[in-house]
Amino acid sequence: MNTSYRAQAYVWIFFGGLSCLPWLAVWGNAYALHGIDATGVVFASAVSAFAFAWLFSFRIVLTPTEVIFRSLFRGRQSIRHEQIKIVRLIFAVRRNRGPFRLVIEPRDGSGVRELDINAKVFSMAAIDAVLALGARVAQADDGGLRQGIFMKKLREWKEGQKT
Repeated sequence: MNTSYRAQAYVWIFFGGLSCLPWLAVWGNAYALHGIDATGVVFASAVSAFAFAWLFSFRIVLTPTEVIFRSLFRGRQSIRHEQIKIVRLIFAVRRNRGPFRLVIEPRDGSGVRELDINAKVFSMAAIDAVLALGARVAQADDGGLRQGIFMKKLREWKEGQKT
């Protein structure tokens, strides 16, 4: 049975809200000038459409034989269960990528590229499902990040205070 995960609700609210900010400028300008500027409407529509298309494109699908990740810019990527070496949850600053990543590394010689998933848009249930799959078919390492980077640093700080 296939299990599919999409971007969670708060991500839709946050980025959807940000994408609607140009509409405030359009309506503010319409109120001030007593008319609607067609250029502003086109720009606001394009920004909103792009943001919602970007959000809609995020999907993780777990099938009985493979893991599939889809996004707007990276397209469809997949890795079969027997090709998985380790599933890791990491916090790493990389160019043009979000820092909270779910990385599925392939086995050596499998001929498959690493699957690098932007974890911040998915729910903990999605991340847990991928980590559980990794633990079942290979290895999994959450890096102590299941509750986020802030909680990991807070735990490390508290442990340092005890000694």
